Amino acid sequence: MLQSYTFSQIKGLIGIIAVVFFVQIVFIVSGLNSWFSTTTYILIESVVAITLFWLGIMIYKRAQSLRNLFREMEEEEFKMSAMIQSMPDFVCFKDGEGRWIRTNDFGLELYGLKGKHYIGKTDGELGDVNPFFKEAFDYCVMTDEQTWQKGTTDRSEESFYVESGEYKSFDVIKVPIFHKDGSRKALITIGRDISQQKAAEEQLLRREKLSVAGELASGIAHEIKNPLTSLKGYVQLMKENGPLSDERVELMASEIDRIQSITEELLVLSKPELKKQEQFSICDSVEYVINFMKHQAAARNIDIEVNRLQAKDRYVYGDRNQIVQVFINLIKNSIEAIESEGEILIKPAIENKMIQIEIRDSGPGIPEEMFDKISEPFYTTKEKGMGLGLTICHRIVQAHGGILTFENLSEGGTNAIVKLPVYKQEKTLTSS
Repeated sequence: MLQSYTFSQIKGLIGIIAVVFFVQIVFIVSGLNSWFSTTTYILIESVVAITLFWLGIMIYKRAQSLRNLFREMEEEEFKMSAMIQSMPDFVCFKDGEGRWIRTNDFGLELYGLKGKHYIGKTDGELGDVNPFFKEAFDYCVMTDEQTWQKGTTDRSEESFYVESGEYKSFDVIKVPIFHKDGSRKALITIGRDISQQKAAEEQLLRREKLSVAGELASGIAHEIKNPLTSLKGYVQLMKENGPLSDERVELMASEIDRIQSITEELLVLSKPELKKQEQFSICDSVEYVINFMKHQAAARNIDIEVNRLQAKDRYVYGDRNQIVQVFINLIKNSIEAIESEGEILIKPAIENKMIQIEIRDSGPGIPEEMFDKISEPFYTTKEKGMGLGLTICHRIVQAHGGILTFENLSEGGTNAIVKLPVYKQEKTLTSS
């Protein structure tokens, strides 16, 4: 407001000077030059003095404004510097050539640069300043270039040993800044120490593994104890009475088979091995299982219906026998849930490049309190069940890159949903 007012005043004074000169010219033409000269000079000097006065005020005000601006900038820079120094994170500013412009005390202590000249040096040069971190600095060069190439904010996790011998992990955010012409201007790096968080997560994971191992050991001991007790009894009978009857030998063989079955299922549970990997039709596999299970279903007056219109001639890749075993377990569970008279509907479909197979039954459904437990090892509501069936199904489906989920239907019953990725080269396979 003041500056615009001053400029308008100066314009007015310059206009007055112009008018005075014009009047002087008129008087010279009229022959009155000698009288007008003295008056004109006095007037011009007055106008010039006033103009210079106003110019001085304007310059002074402008200087005051600039001084206040610089003072505010210094205060903001001080606040920013104090904030960066107080941060419990590593903060570093680099120019477009990768030279360090500034870092906080945390960064200096982290890389052992306290009291050393680092400004203007690249990561490669700082590796020579402190050779202990040469590998870490070289890794920074690589990740910085990746951020520049990406052109946007990048986030990653970086880990390395520090001079105290600790292994540190950092959640690192890098922000590239470009000039208007697209050239590199600056790179801001912020690293938060997450070493304690990582250690806590690893400790929690170890506890969970120990807990699961304990549950597995308890379940294995319980499942194997019964057949071993029977075998021990038969061996004792052999000691006392000599050879056993064929019937008892068969019972011993049955108990041994049971132990073998438990160990085989535990091996699948620990790590499903895809023995024979090939492309195969998922619908053909489902139909094979239905033909295998239909007599068991018919014995309980249960109808199995299939919607064959979708997902026909779609292929997945993996171990066909294991996927068949998954569908046998799921359909068997549905038959046992219905008990007698009901229906099982199987619906294949394609959804987001995944083959989806739904197995819907008209049973009572799964109680809400059981939903979180049905896939846990050795959890079962069946009198003769081991509680490994669904756990193994989950592991097999996951090993094939798929998902197995369950839901209760609004009309009653359970829906088991198996999703497996469509084999990428299915067009070539179907045409051949």
